[in-house]
Amino acid sequence: MCAICNFKIDFGVGHPLALTVAVAARQAIEAGLIEPVDAAEGAFSAARRRMSSVDALNLLQARIEGAHSEDALLALPDFYVLLIENDTWGFFHATTNGFDPDIVPEIPDVTATDEEKRSNIVIMSEGGLRAWLDERFNIEQALRESLFMIDASAGPTDSLSRMLVVAESTVTGNC
Repeated sequence: MCAICNFKIDFGVGHPLALTVAVAARQAIEAGLIEPVDAAEGAFSAARRRMSSVDALNLLQARIEGAHSEDALLALPDFYVLLIENDTWGFFHATTNGFDPDIVPEIPDVTATDEEKRSNIVIMSEGGLRAWLDERFNIEQALRESLFMIDASAGPTDSLSRMLVVAESTVTGNC
């Protein structure tokens, strides 16, 4: 599902780095760094989990938009965010009014051997995203410990890393 464009788009696409992020998230849960995402069962549990993921992606969107000037947003490459718990995808395409809520993204390309042709993707767990948004750890730790991973070529990886640093620094005041 693309949470940003508000369409129910089920890509049915996982990501090869999701397992690495899942292992890091489990270790962080066991260490008390992040909270596990509600895994309740029942008729509406999948819908509740999906809505929770959409909410987390919307919080990330608001954080990024609030931290960046229009020019800085427009300089960002298009990118996807994958929340691994239930394969919820968000697509981010910047416009002069923030990220475009009406864009219909292509299915992300996670398998192209040519790095330049692969989609720019940030992989994380919802629990990790919420913990980062709550300032339980910084982006440096998230990337170092594989709680967040960026799958992109060098230029977009640098841009997306800086984007997260700026989004974090506006909250912590460490610009």
